[in-house]
Amino acid sequence: MNATAKKLTITAIVAVAVIILTPAMGLTQAEADDRSGVVIDFGYWDTVWIPLVFNGMDGYQLLEKACELKGYPLVYQDDEHTMVHSINEQSNLQGKRWGMYILDGGEWVQCDDPRSVTFGEGDIVSWARALGPDDVILGTDQTGFTYYSYADSGHSLKTGEKLRVVSLAPSVTETICSIGGLEYIVGTDLYSNYPEGIVERKAEGKIKNVGGYSDPNYEWIVKLGPDIVFCEGGTGEHVAMADKLRKSGIDCVVTYDVTNIDLLYDNIWLVASAMGLSENANSVIQAFRGTFDAVSGVIGYQASVRTFIALSADPSPWTSGNNTFASSIISKVSGTNVFDSQSSSWFMVSKEQIHAKQPQVMIILHNNEITSQEEYERFLERIDPVWRETPAYRNGNIYVFTGQAADLLSRPGPRLAQAAELLGKALHPEQFEYRDPLDTIPKFLGNDYKDYLKYQRGMV
Repeated sequence: MNATAKKLTITAIVAVAVIILTPAMGLTQAEADDRSGVVIDFGYWDTVWIPLVFNGMDGYQLLEKACELKGYPLVYQDDEHTMVHSINEQSNLQGKRWGMYILDGGEWVQCDDPRSVTFGEGDIVSWARALGPDDVILGTDQTGFTYYSYADSGHSLKTGEKLRVVSLAPSVTETICSIGGLEYIVGTDLYSNYPEGIVERKAEGKIKNVGGYSDPNYEWIVKLGPDIVFCEGGTGEHVAMADKLRKSGIDCVVTYDVTNIDLLYDNIWLVASAMGLSENANSVIQAFRGTFDAVSGVIGYQASVRTFIALSADPSPWTSGNNTFASSIISKVSGTNVFDSQSSSWFMVSKEQIHAKQPQVMIILHNNEITSQEEYERFLERIDPVWRETPAYRNGNIYVFTGQAADLLSRPGPRLAQAAELLGKALHPEQFEYRDPLDTIPKFLGNDYKDYLKYQRGMV
């Protein structure tokens, strides 16, 4: 992470702190999706989208038609066929029962009598195994727009041509690529540099830069003639740009601000579905969850480790409060963010506050890549004296993430699974060494961070 990238990170964090909870106020009203279909939500981020022409069918008829098209066995509990027992052999669970939900005003509303409602063009229905409406996969993007009418199998539903998409954030670019969308990208922000295919296609001129992270250029975006522009919901400039582009007739998708891992899963589904590649989302999400399960299995039941994460080594750096993806990741690997109770976002913290929290482990993001033990030791010599009066420093538990490794902890995208494994090894090294004495990480990580990954389930 160079100085410019550091500035980018801080700018993004300020934007999150300012616009969170109010991103969509005063914007274009969400329009109804003109494509009807059924979302079968099995729960646990296992979801299927089935486009259908309803033609006045009731709720049970459309479910039966959707299951017929997918080849799913459908079993009712009663002879009258009014209570669903299982879909594709996935039966009701305690507290999670199959029910029908209708997308109304951007929100899912449960329907108690599916036979009493008939559906037509533009209706979107979910048959979900869920606790209630809040447990169903999100039906709209962060600004309240549905996203199923844009594409089918990577082709625009308006033109029939191969999609042309633009991404305005590195985390969104990585999400698009994770679901097989690299070939459709024609433009990104200046800082999108992963996966390697992005860098290569930029060098070849196949992908154009459309501005910085916090200052996307409207004219450059429009010039590329995109079918869909993907924006990051945690950035006010992106939300405003989406409104401007929509008024110009360009479809946009605004991802959710990732304050926890569940919202990352939602974003993966949202991005894939908007590109007509929803079938790819489940495999990515399951691989992500598999990594978390594997890492958690190695760690086992261990005492939580007090952890401090800093976006620089400045005496009073930016850090993560609660309701952030960083705090969520730390908790997933049996850690406790020492500032989890301080703030609901990212904020600056004084060195005295850091000392008062007495963290056991420090995770520091550093501008320049550290590639040797000597460089790491020189870095430690510059640590503020107040920071040194903590268990983390005294016990040698200062981990520095630099270069591409720093990107892992500053981008709420699919590589957070990799960040989780590395954080797990920093917080509980003995558990990983018990499984494999060679499975350790150095106190500094850079562009070679992948050399220390072992438990990734299908992720790259």
